[in-house]
Amino acid sequence: MNKTVLGFIGATLLITGCGGPSRDLVPVAKRMDAAVNAHDANAFAGFLTDDVVLKAPDGALHRGKDSARAWISGIIPGFHVESMGWQQSGDTVMWMSTVRSDAFEQMGANPIRTNTMGVFRGEKLAYFAASLDNETQGKMMFLQFYAEVINGKNTDAIDKFLSPEMVEHEILPPGIPKGRDGVKALFKMLQVAFPDLHGTPVVVMADGDKVLITATWEGTNKGKFMGKPASNKKYSWTVADLIRLADGKAVEHWGWDDMAERMGNF
Repeated sequence: MNKTVLGFIGATLLITGCGGPSRDLVPVAKRMDAAVNAHDANAFAGFLTDDVVLKAPDGALHRGKDSARAWISGIIPGFHVESMGWQQSGDTVMWMSTVRSDAFEQMGANPIRTNTMGVFRGEKLAYFAASLDNETQGKMMFLQFYAEVINGKNTDAIDKFLSPEMVEHEILPPGIPKGRDGVKALFKMLQVAFPDLHGTPVVVMADGDKVLITATWEGTNKGKFMGKPASNKKYSWTVADLIRLADGKAVEHWGWDDMAERMGNF
């Protein structure tokens, strides 16, 4: 076989990836998991190149070893990762992880699931990207809804979360339209009636394209509500919402609360 043919075969194997990696990097990635499970940020940083680029699940970019170490140090308390599905192609390793930490618990999103990619230079990690799976994205989306719309009092932000064609299955107060406009009207009414309204998610679950949130809401009735004058009393009630998502926005909503019972059939 002449050198031209041998060169062609070698080039084809290189292009198609059939030549196989020169080293097995999966054990290196597994040792990285072990370092963070041991809550050792410095050991984790030891796997990184000085100019590493790390893309966190929330999309934030951390450039350089010091920035990456600071990020992992912030989430490492209570941290535990279980990874699976390792696949290697050349210097790139891809895998899936289920991650728990105290930080995610405080967000109401424990655990999170990620699809992860690492690109190595030798046996050091030069690029790392973890993206949330669809179910975790749904959970995080409506935790952000609580932060911006309910607790942040920003009704204009509703457009980010709800489709214009959203179908509302919950029975709303008289005079409130259906769909996204109805949600805006409802929250504006609640903000007038309860200026200090605050919602605290208790359970956040996702299954496929659906997200379930149960939460405790509380606020002081300082304004007219449902045709009745302000009582100036503070109330607490339970809310449950089931949302179906499509293309990153809510397209159906079912809701329940015990507000009337807690407020004495207000």
